[in-house]
Amino acid sequence: MEKERDEKGPGVVATLEAAIRARYELERAMLGEEEWELTVDGEPRGRIDRQGMEWGVAWGKLLFQWWREEETRQVRVIWYGIEPGWIRLKGIWGLGQSPLRIELTSGAGVARRAQVRDRSVPVALLRPGLSERLAAALQRSLPDGRVLRVTTGPDRPRAIPGHYTRAILERRGETILALACGPWEDQAAIDGIVASGLVWLEQKYSRSLERPVGGKPVREIWFIVPAERSTTLWERIPMLSGVHRGCRFRCFELAETGDRLIPVEPVTQVELFHRHPRDLTWPNFVLPPAGWAEHSWHHRILGLAPDRIEGRYRPGPDWTSYLIEGLEFARVPRRAPEGATFGVVGDPTRKGQPMQALSERAFGSLQRLVATLLEIRHGETRDRRHPFYRLREEAWLESMLRRRIEDLDPALDPGFVYSQIPTWRVDERSVIDLLTVRREGPDRGRMVVIEIKAGEDLQLPLQGLDYWLRVEQARRRGELTARGLFRGASLVDRPPILYLVAPRLRFHRGLATLARCLHPEIEGYRVGLNTNWRQGIRVHSVDRLQEL
Repeated sequence: MEKERDEKGPGVVATLEAAIRARYELERAMLGEEEWELTVDGEPRGRIDRQGMEWGVAWGKLLFQWWREEETRQVRVIWYGIEPGWIRLKGIWGLGQSPLRIELTSGAGVARRAQVRDRSVPVALLRPGLSERLAAALQRSLPDGRVLRVTTGPDRPRAIPGHYTRAILERRGETILALACGPWEDQAAIDGIVASGLVWLEQKYSRSLERPVGGKPVREIWFIVPAERSTTLWERIPMLSGVHRGCRFRCFELAETGDRLIPVEPVTQVELFHRHPRDLTWPNFVLPPAGWAEHSWHHRILGLAPDRIEGRYRPGPDWTSYLIEGLEFARVPRRAPEGATFGVVGDPTRKGQPMQALSERAFGSLQRLVATLLEIRHGETRDRRHPFYRLREEAWLESMLRRRIEDLDPALDPGFVYSQIPTWRVDERSVIDLLTVRREGPDRGRMVVIEIKAGEDLQLPLQGLDYWLRVEQARRRGELTARGLFRGASLVDRPPILYLVAPRLRFHRGLATLARCLHPEIEGYRVGLNTNWRQGIRVHSVDRLQEL
């Protein structure tokens, strides 16, 4: 039997901050795999695809919901653990119920799960060993200094999760902060080390928490990650700056064995911009193929509410998806319209069987479903607790902005608005992005990268930075126009502008800290929307990121 893992320390979801962080990490962990094997309390429940599950944060709690033909269930997650291809959850369902033990396993995770099941030492017991190795490695790398303190475990007042081991060093009247994680951590934790480190740095200067140790200024912060897993760090660090705190950022890899730190020199901006963008996929076309809308179902579905229903062609599966405010309710395969289906994943009235075949006999049911969606999925609905109102809120916000991008900024061109282009193959993102161009003003012809988030997320500025970098790399290589994007637009030879967009009360409190660290050459803005954006988008605030 599998030895019980640590479910009282790292991985506990007891606060809003923990719920937000867990959602990001879990979404990242599921990237690259469309189907997962679901097991509940040791009982196999079959395979479930990504469209049949959803992570959410509501009322300060992390929620996991899945839908299958046999069941629909939503649980409140109180603990989680992540291994490559294997996710373990402990969740509460209903009042007075015992916690459920849930496992999600991808095809690539089967071997990993077997390996971990056979391992007798829990991850929680490995972390103190990292502390000992780290202390020795830091002292070896700093012969003219000394290690003052090494700490393992979460630092909740500073919103630093338990993935990281923290150290404070002193050298010739200066303080050095070091943040490290071990090889057992997933990539999401490794990528998140920069955000946590920058928040820690800022809070060293906060009177409410702690001044620099002994009054000595912090002059360097070291990010230490496992060997051969530093790519995200050396890409991000050249685009960050600690000038406002007089601090330098350094990156190291910890050797697999021994106590040796291997310096990783980030590339220069020039080298970074001219690298080929990694892990991207591009659409083969911008417009759908000829004949995609010739079948009768297409016109009949759109005819149910021409002003509200959106038909979007999906080139990968080769079908047309029909949505109301970002919520899909029908699919029609282009080459086999007789395989059309309808239903909403997450519809509690369908008892785990949301999708059903579309036929003449079932068309009346489709009409009733659309009528319900039209009644519920708008800003003035009287039933805001209905699942149709609460599902896919980020997709809803993205849909509104994509259709009326001028509501965000009148200078943006509604004729060129692309959603999630290019896209990631490996590093799936928890935010939705748009790419457009300015049509007037002094920045006419300049591209705009728009990151959209409906809830709090500390990683938003750095995720925005990642996508901005990918677009800038592609722009410099001429890939955007070569792929057929912005055809007919006069693009200027200047880097894109970055917009971070969210309801104004839903920006993470640490966003300003990270935004001030973005390189001054990145022109970016925090765009705060009205909290009742479903009733119509209004911009309440626009702030330059480096001036927050």
